[in-house]
Amino acid sequence: MNTPLIRRKMRPLWMTPFGEEGPGDVFTDRVFFEWPRMSGEEWVPAVGFYEKEGNYVFNAEIPGVNKEDLSISMDKNVLTISGKKEKRREEEGANYYLQEASFGSFSRSLRLPGEIDEGNVQAVYKNGILTLTMPKKNKNQTKQIKIEEG
Repeated sequence: MNTPLIRRKMRPLWMTPFGEEGPGDVFTDRVFFEWPRMSGEEWVPAVGFYEKEGNYVFNAEIPGVNKEDLSISMDKNVLTISGKKEKRREEEGANYYLQEASFGSFSRSLRLPGEIDEGNVQAVYKNGILTLTMPKKNKNQTKQIKIEEG
């Protein structure tokens, strides 16, 4: 599955009175281009989740976040990744023409489709990408029963 390069944000409910996200509106897109900030959403990292070789694998793109500012928790089969990204310092005496940066706190939660072996979860954070490898629990293993002579 390919993900688009631009992730379009859904409009708030008050902007979609008939419950559907339309193709776009020149007036509301220009006037309300700041609505994600108005709703308190500053930054949401992109994530991926798939199953491979008996493991669930979760990836999150979180460049610029320190490892110490990340938190990973598991509660009742719900995985939650949270953290914060600090605003960059502005250089004194510099004349900025443009400065774009995503910052703030974030939290992403995902209900896992099956149980995992929590004791063997591996978390690796490298080059701005957090990868969690979570082995699935094998509770439906077939067990051979030996018949003894009696």
